[in-house]
Amino acid sequence: MMMGVAVLATSCLSEDHDLNPVQEQTQEKQVGQFRINLSADASFSAQTRALNEATYRNTNNYNVQLLSSAGAVLLEAKASELSANLPKTLEIGTYTVRAFYGTERNASRNDFRVEGSTTFDIKANENSQVNVNCLPTCGKVLVNFSDDMATYYNDYNVTFGGTTALGSETFAWAKDDADPWYILLGENGESLNYTINLTAKDSYLHVDANGNKTSAATATGTFTLQRNRAYKLTVKPNYTQTTEGGLSVTITIDESTNDKPITIEVPVNWI
Repeated sequence: MMMGVAVLATSCLSEDHDLNPVQEQTQEKQVGQFRINLSADASFSAQTRALNEATYRNTNNYNVQLLSSAGAVLLEAKASELSANLPKTLEIGTYTVRAFYGTERNASRNDFRVEGSTTFDIKANENSQVNVNCLPTCGKVLVNFSDDMATYYNDYNVTFGGTTALGSETFAWAKDDADPWYILLGENGESLNYTINLTAKDSYLHVDANGNKTSAATATGTFTLQRNRAYKLTVKPNYTQTTEGGLSVTITIDESTNDKPITIEVPVNWI
């Protein structure tokens, strides 16, 4: 009888020992997979001396980050490298994919930034397609001085300013410039101020009531600049002969993605 009890006790202990790891095991985490479809909508189309805008539409150039719901970077890679290693497996939860290329500057002729992000959910045993469309964080500005500006003025240029990023800074377009400016803007666009600085030739000086002559003049205005849009200001003189020098300038603001250019007659202020 004693032997039978001993065997039974050993058997019970063995069963208890086997159950312990099962009680301590963590339940296997649920996972899903995701793929990325990356696109870049940079509507600027020209190649300039300073940069090739086509590189901003090549999504292989972009950096891609995967962020947790808390904002921690879980993965970072070039889009060209990442595409060869998809789909990726993740635990269920909420994530963000962010893609970007270029350098963000207040105003630049050499580079600009294109970026985009998408927040998505990973669900158990599902393969998610994550679409990320990247857009420039800037607008593009060009100035065209008509050929007859040289008839009336020795010198002329345009200075721009007034955006949040620029603050008190300005940037200029000289009379012989050709490359556009890329201007950092808020998501809903911003007002951009311009001042046309003019130096009249001797034959077209301003003469006041006392016979004093002035060669320097300005014309000012404002227009709204949007992200991913190109704006061209065409500046031409509008001369009417008067005893005081009847110079003014006509500004045509041409939005390249809009078929309705805006023409503004801007009076010249002699200073």
